[in-house]
Parts: sequence; structure tokens; C-alpha cells
Amino acid sequence: MRPPAPAIAAARRHLEAAYGLALEGLGDDQIAGAVEAAADEVLADPADAAFLARVVDRLPIDESWLFREDGLWEWLRDEAGPALLEAAAAAARPVRVLSLGCAGGQEPFSAAILFQALLERGGIPGSAACEWARVVGLDPSPARVEAARAGVLPGWSVQRARSDWLRGKIAPEDEAAGRWRVDPAVRAMCRFEVGNLLDVAARGNAALGGYDLVLCRHVLIYFRRAEAERLAAALARGLDPGATLVFSAAEAHLLAPGGLAPLGHLGAGRAGVRAPAPPRRGPGRRGGPRAWPGGRGPSRSAAAAAARAPRQARPDGRARDAAQEGRAPDGAAPGAAIDRHIRGALEHAHAGRTEDALREARAALFHDPRHLYSRMLLGRHLIGVDAARGREVLRDLLAAASALPPDEAVPSAD
Repeated sequence: MRPPAPAIAAARRHLEAAYGLALEGLGDDQIAGAVEAAADEVLADPADAAFLARVVDRLPIDESWLFREDGLWEWLRDEAGPALLEAAAAAARPVRVLSLGCAGGQEPFSAAILFQALLERGGIPGSAACEWARVVGLDPSPARVEAARAGVLPGWSVQRARSDWLRGKIAPEDEAAGRWRVDPAVRAMCRFEVGNLLDVAARGNAALGGYDLVLCRHVLIYFRRAEAERLAAALARGLDPGATLVFSAAEAHLLAPGGLAPLGHLGAGRAGVRAPAPPRRGPGRRGGPRAWPGGRGPSRSAAAAAARAPRQARPDGRARDAAQEGRAPDGAAPGAAIDRHIRGALEHAHAGRTEDALREARAALFHDPRHLYSRMLLGRHLIGVDAARGREVLRDLLAAASALPPDEAVPSAD
């Protein structure tokens, strides 16, 4: 039975108070479905933490897949990853990665597979990779964290990834049921915990210190603009000097509130140098990796060369990847919400409010990542933030449109 309107409104208020989730992109039907399902397990009390956790379990905010957005993983493979391994090896410790809003583990497993590949090219076997790189995934949903710990992924989140990224590390467990299992050596590199982004931001360096790379992608789109900016700044302040924080391209403007120095990938920034702090032990198990073969860390040029395995050519330019990136998620929101956000983006753009236009464009993309017109708006307004990356978004859009069958309707074609 559908919960009454006051119960839905109360659930929204308590979700925002407890988790920061404004959920402006979700309709009442979606909230009602999550509330109704949660009420089957525990007493339906919006003020009860256990009930809210069950509601979060069932909210459609877990859209993620392995190696989402090739550009990030190419940058990590070719530039940032080798440098992180070199610095960590020189300090006789593992690289430490944190994934915020990790859903069912897709992003942490992607990071683990990538670092395992880099290590194998440097002569380190995959079975020993956990001594050189460790990944922690945090998510507010207990059910999703439990699924990540089990190392089982739904088929749709595997099939969207290019096979050359997967490297045979994800195998079908039950194809009829659409379940895939993660390789044990990859799972050994990962740890998953239930965690609230508000708590992480409030704890600052106590929560974020010791991490070399923090991924917070497609998370702050669920927050109101002012709260997203506040949290972005808090996360940036909590980083160790020199650590890297990565937002999605649609959230790249959030680098500015935190004063992060932009890096070579749109949405990635580096924390500045602060006054020296007392020595502290970072997250993870005791001890660090053995010395890199040869007795010292690899030179930057050697590490980069080892990491640059022949890059897999994209058979259709960028078209195939864009088409995979744009596959509509299950339970896509109705087109009316997309149209509303598009109108908002156009109105803000006409008034010269670029950041507001970006916010509305990314809200439209939340409903349907493949929506061509929304991607065009995003690319056009990103040009004002980063001309090269904005043009790249538009080139990807053109490739995705070119790959469509001749008889397929184009969203917002008019």
C-alpha cells in the first residue's frame, strides 16, 4: 500500500537531515516505493535510524558500473596511478584509495583491478597486490555494503565496461540470474564499510588523513547546491597535503570551494600544502609493501613507461564507449523531470548563471545519462569552466549521436 503524502514528505526531510540527501531528482513514487519496502522489515518510523537505513537500501541512487567513464581510468592508468605507486613505494607503504558512495563496490573493484594491472606490469604478481595498494569503499546503505563484501555484481554493471578493462578479473557466477563474481585477489585489496558522507566530512582529517586518492563521483548530485559546496570544501580540508580528490565531470565546479588545484582530469584536484602535522598512521593494516624490485621505488619515467601498456584502440572512435556510458539505467525517471531541468538550465544560461546551468544539466543527466540534449548543455557550459574538457564532452556527444541507428528517435530533437 502506497504511503500517504505526509509520510513521503517526512521521509524526505529525515533522509536529508540524516544523510544530506535532498533527492530532488527522485519523484514521490520512487520515495514511496522505498518507504513501502522498508516498512515490510522494520517499524515505519521516519525518525528511526534503522528504518531510514532500510529506505536508503532501496532508493534508486546506486547507478554505477565497473570503470565508469573511461577518461578517469585512462588518466589513472597513464599518469596519476604510476605516480601514486612511486610515492607510496618510496615511503614503504601501500597506496591508499577511498571511494565515497561506493554502491555495490563497482568503483573500488575498478580501482583495485587497475592498480593490480599497474603492479603486474612492474613485476608484482596479482596475489601480492594487496600489499601495494588498498581500497576502502564507504556507502550509507548496509545492504549495498554487504553485497560489495560478497564480491558479487549484477550483470548490467559488468556488461557496460570494456572487456579490456576487466582483464578477466570478473567472471560469471550465474548468468541466468545475472550475477558475476570478483576475483579473490581483487577482493583482497578492498574493504567495505557503512559510512555517512556527512560524518566523513565532519571528522575531517581524522577520517580522510592517510588516503592518497579519494573518489567522490556522482555523489554530491543528490545534495542541494549549498550543501554540496560545503561538503566539497570540508572534504578538501580533510585531505593530507598533496592528496587527490576526484569528482565527476558534472561536479567539477565543486573543486573551487575546496581550493583544490586542478589536475589533468576534469574533476580531479590536489590538496595544497599545509603546516606540518604530527606523524600519524594511515588507514589499513600494519606495515607497508616490501621495497620495489631493485631496492627502491621506480623512477617516474620507468613507472609511467611500465604502466603504458599499448592502449586499446576504440574500434568506433569514442562512439562505442559513449553508447555504453549512455545505456539507460533501470527505473529511469520520467521525461517530465528531464524537461524541467533542461528548461531551468536554459533559463540560468540566458541569465549568465553558469554554475546554476551546470547544476540543472547534471540533474537532468541523473534521470538519464544518455540524454543527448542534457549532455550538450553540460558540454556547452563546461567550456566556460575548462574549454578543452568541454569540447571533449561535445565530441563524445557527437560520437554517441553518430552511433545511433538511423531510425532511432533523438531525445529533445526539436
